Amino acid sequence: MDKLKAVFQECLGFPIPQSMLRGKKLVPLYEKPGECLLFGSLVAVQNSYLVQGYINNFIESGPEGYYVLGFWGHGVNSYAFYYSLVDKWRKLFFRLPYGGVYMDNKKAAKRIRIFLTKYIDFEKDIRNKVKHIIAVDSMWEGYYKISYKDGRCFELKESLLENPEFQNKLFCL
Repeated sequence: MDKLKAVFQECLGFPIPQSMLRGKKLVPLYEKPGECLLFGSLVAVQNSYLVQGYINNFIESGPEGYYVLGFWGHGVNSYAFYYSLVDKWRKLFFRLPYGGVYMDNKKAAKRIRIFLTKYIDFEKDIRNKVKHIIAVDSMWEGYYKISYKDGRCFELKESLLENPEFQNKLFCL
């Protein structure tokens, strides 16, 4: 985990936000423990939703307690930063492009830093106003669904990675 924290800081230019780590017991996924840059909860070890084709399964049946954080990829251009979780009020699946052979990692890092920062702020604003949120942003494809406590529901089918204006696009109160 220390290596992930160091690589996160080095690559993305800021420390892993505490809200992304708080209370999480994480274990290495898929690689040698000393070299691993992808960590997850024990629930994630049993079923890791890591590729684009698993997103619908994640939305439909991702179990509570699921948590993944770090860097992983396959192929020459399928590398990404992952932040995924399922708890009582949210299902997040962020697979943000970073590290592929044809990517500009400086631009990708800046994009991820802005996206995560704005999403974390957005989540703080909506936490007490929504019953449930699904937020998926994976390799420039997105899906967001918010169920408000008053019964209203809002859906958006687009990626917000390039323009993470969560307040303008999703905040409808």
